[in-house]
Amino acid sequence: MAPLDEPPNLSPADQAALAAVAAARFHADGRTQVPAIYAALFHNPPVAEAVASLGERIRFAGVLPDRTRELAILWFATANRLGYEWSHHQRPAALAGLTPSEIEDVSSGRVPDTLAPAEAAALDAIASLLRGESIPEPCQSRLEAEYGTAGLVELVVLCGLYATMGYVATAFDIQVEEGLPKPPF
Repeated sequence: MAPLDEPPNLSPADQAALAAVAAARFHADGRTQVPAIYAALFHNPPVAEAVASLGERIRFAGVLPDRTRELAILWFATANRLGYEWSHHQRPAALAGLTPSEIEDVSSGRVPDTLAPAEAAALDAIASLLRGESIPEPCQSRLEAEYGTAGLVELVVLCGLYATMGYVATAFDIQVEEGLPKPPF
C-alpha cells in the first residue's frame, strides 16, 4: 500500500482536533508535531479522534504507572515487530524509568531480571494474549493486587490500541519520523 497523503479539506473543527492531537504529543526533541500515523487517521476524523482520545486516556490519565505502561508498549511492539510504535515509545520508556539495559532486553524479547513482580506479570499477561490465550489466574491475581481490576483491563485495552496503531502504520507504510530512534528489529 502506498502512503496516504495529508488529509485534504479538513473542516475547522477537524483542524482543531488535529491541532489538539499534536499539542498532546511531542517529537523526540520536544517539538510539538502531528505524528504521521495521525495524519493518516485524519482521513476519517471521527475515528482519528476516538483513537487519539483512547491513547490520551491510557497514556496521560491511566491507572497503570508510567513505567509499567511504557514497558508493556515496548514489549507488545517488539513482539509484533511494530517499529513505528517502538520508536515512538523508546524515549517515554526511558523517561518513565526503564534503564537502557531494560529497554535493550525488552527490545530483544527478553524479560529483564530487574522487573518488579507485577511488571513481569504484565509481560506474562501480554504474552498470553499474543498466544491467543486467556490470562492465567496467578498472573491476573498479581496484576489485580498491584493495579486493581481497572489496571488489568487497561493493560488489555492498551494491547488493542497499539495493535490498531500498528496495523495503521503497516497498512499505509508509515515510516518513523526523523529524530526518533530506529527500531532494533
